[in-house]
Amino acid sequence: MIKSFKSEKARLKVLHSYELVMKMWEADVTEHTIPSRYGTTHCYTAGKKNNPPLLLFHGVGDNSAVMWALNIKVLSSKYYCIAVDTIGGPGKSTPNEHFKKGLYNGPEWINEIIDFFKLERVYMAGVSNGAYMAYQYTTIHPERVIRTVCMEGGMIINPLMAMFRILLVMFPEILLPTNRNMLRILKKLSSPHSDVFDRYPLLAEHMILVMKAHNQLAMSPNQPAKYDREKGIAVRDKLYFLMGDHLRIVDKDFMAVMDDGQYNYKIIPKTGHGINFEQPEVIHEELFRFFSEVEKDIEKIASHAAL
Repeated sequence: MIKSFKSEKARLKVLHSYELVMKMWEADVTEHTIPSRYGTTHCYTAGKKNNPPLLLFHGVGDNSAVMWALNIKVLSSKYYCIAVDTIGGPGKSTPNEHFKKGLYNGPEWINEIIDFFKLERVYMAGVSNGAYMAYQYTTIHPERVIRTVCMEGGMIINPLMAMFRILLVMFPEILLPTNRNMLRILKKLSSPHSDVFDRYPLLAEHMILVMKAHNQLAMSPNQPAKYDREKGIAVRDKLYFLMGDHLRIVDKDFMAVMDDGQYNYKIIPKTGHGINFEQPEVIHEELFRFFSEVEKDIEKIASHAAL
């Protein structure tokens, strides 16, 4: 059975730090442990239950606690936020023997989460690998998704090249994974204009700890599917892509796909891969605007039906 952490000692250190980061949320939260075919899925919810539901997915080298620390207070003011710890990631979700290549099905795992909360349709948002998960689910189960925002990711054009780009950014610091070198990697991924890790050192400390403690092989069952243009365009109206102008992970090929498919996207100035950290106010505004467009349409339909 796959272990998400390199050792039990590493896991305990991360979970202790996880709880410290949770204090940054400044929101009333409820913790959930969801039984799943692939293990136990951990989620935090924040916001009123009668608010529209919003599923949130983090990236590969982080977890819900750190991913949404600067966003959850604002997002939960309008939405019932469900922040999911990805199975295989360095959070509180725990894989079982079914979480392996050939058996794991990401969209069906997300279905289990939506069903647990007894929801019919949801909004989605994700960053990096979380953006891919949200995008992929939207193409496979569009009937369950109202709208999706993908930040610094989404469709995978070339899986091998995507992995190579990440390794290239991390080189040479990854060869000597000291705290100083891990911080350098975080700053390389961020815009030169960003001082987020100087202003919030706890975020940097937690992410550095996670980078050193996470068993990267635990993410191997998450085999990305290559971009299918027809499937993407079929749900184009449900999708909105946000990218930073400091292109390190998202590249020119990705931007070419955006233009070719006439997808709805926006490039945020002075922003890197940590897009929701670096420009939280802008991200909140963009999510609220994109989601509210369809909410107004739903209200109009409901009002017309009541006549």
